[in-house]
Amino acid sequence: MICRLTSSKSLLRSTLVGVLTIGIAVLTAAPAAGAWSTPVPPPTACGSGSLSVNSAGAWAIAGSISNGDGTSSVNVCTSSDGVNWSGPTTIGQGITPVLAVAPNGRIVAMWEWVSGVSSNVQASIRPVGGNWSTPVIVSTASTHPLISMDGSGNALGVLSRSDTLTLPVSTVNLPANSTTWTTPTTLVAQAGGVGMVTNSSGGAVIGWRTHANQIQAVSGTILGGVGAPASLGSTYGGVAPKVQVALNDAGAAVLGWFGNDFVKVAIRAADGTWGATTQLTGPSASGVGVAIDGVGNAIAAFGQTQQTGTPAYASLRPAGGSWGTPTLVSALNDQGKVAVGGDPAGTFVVIWTNNAGTIEALTIPPGGGFGPGTPVAAGPTVLLKVIPGLAVLWMGGFGAGISKETVN
Repeated sequence: MICRLTSSKSLLRSTLVGVLTIGIAVLTAAPAAGAWSTPVPPPTACGSGSLSVNSAGAWAIAGSISNGDGTSSVNVCTSSDGVNWSGPTTIGQGITPVLAVAPNGRIVAMWEWVSGVSSNVQASIRPVGGNWSTPVIVSTASTHPLISMDGSGNALGVLSRSDTLTLPVSTVNLPANSTTWTTPTTLVAQAGGVGMVTNSSGGAVIGWRTHANQIQAVSGTILGGVGAPASLGSTYGGVAPKVQVALNDAGAAVLGWFGNDFVKVAIRAADGTWGATTQLTGPSASGVGVAIDGVGNAIAAFGQTQQTGTPAYASLRPAGGSWGTPTLVSALNDQGKVAVGGDPAGTFVVIWTNNAGTIEALTIPPGGGFGPGTPVAAGPTVLLKVIPGLAVLWMGGFGAGISKETVN
C-alpha cells in the first residue's frame, strides 16, 4: 500500500479544496490505494498503438514503426505476463493498427494501408498456435479502424476517421470460426469522433458525432447488425474528440462526450432505451471518460480547465439512480488528461496527469468512494484497460511503460 498523507500533493490538495466553485463536491474519504507495479517498457520495435489482454493472461501489442523510406511496418508483440515480450513480428505495412485477443488466444489485427493518395484497411489473423495470415483488404475507404471482440471471439470492426466529420462510418465483422470478413455496412454518411464497445455476449454500442453536430448512438450485436441511430444531444465546434462509451454484459450502457463548455452523459437501460442526457459540468470542460459495472453502477470523470490548472473531477451514478455532484479527485493545479476504466465486479479506475507530468491513478473498489490518487509514472497515457482482476496502464515517454494492478 502506498501512503500519501504527508506528501506535498496531499498538502496542496487540502489547502486548495476550500476555494472550489459552489456546486462541486470536495474529496471524500479515501479507499485503500492500489499497488501498481513498476512500469516495464515493451521493446521499442513493438511500437505504441494498441494493446489487448484476455482473461487468461494473453497479451498482444500492435504498433506502427517507420521504415525510414516514407513507409511504415505494422509490428505485433505478444506476452503471457505483460513484462516479457516475444517478437516483434511484422504482419503488414501501414499505420493506426488495432488488435483484439479472443478468450481462446486467437488474435485479430486491423490497420490502415497508405500509399500516396491511395489507402485501404487491411487485416490479419493469428490462430491459436499458428502464424499470422496474409493481409486481406477489408475496406477500400480511407479510414482508421477500431476493433472489439465478444466472449466467443466474434470480432467487430468500425471504420471511420477521427479527424473529419465528412466521411462515413461503417462496420465489418468476423465470426469466431471464420477467416472471411463481411462487406462493410455504412451506418452514417458523415460523422466522426467514433467510439465503440462490445460485451461478452456479443452486444455492441457505437457512438459518433454527425456532420450536423449531433451525438448519436446505435445498438445491436456483433453478428446481427445494429438498429437505427438514437440522437442523444448536441455539440459544436471543430472535429469532435472520440465519444466515450461503456457497456456491461446485461446490456446497460453509458455514453459521454464533451464540448468546450460542457460534459454530458447518457445512460442506456438493459432493454436498449436511452434516458435523458445529464450535463455534469459547465464552462471549460476538458476530456471525459466513462465506465459501467455489471449491475449498472456508472462513473464519469473529466477535466475542467481553471486558472490554477486542469483538475480532474468524477461523478458516480448508482444503478437506477442519478448522477452525483462531481467530486474533485486531483489537486487544482494538475493537468487533466483524464481516462476511466472499470470491470463487471464494480472496480473503477480514474487516471489523470498531475502538475509534475506524472500519471496518477485512483482505484475505487466495488462500493467504494473517492480518495487520493497514487503516482504511477511520468509520461503521456497510451492506454488504460481494466479487465476482471487486473488494471493495466500503458504510458509512453522515456522510462515509462506498462504497469499493472491487481483488483477485486
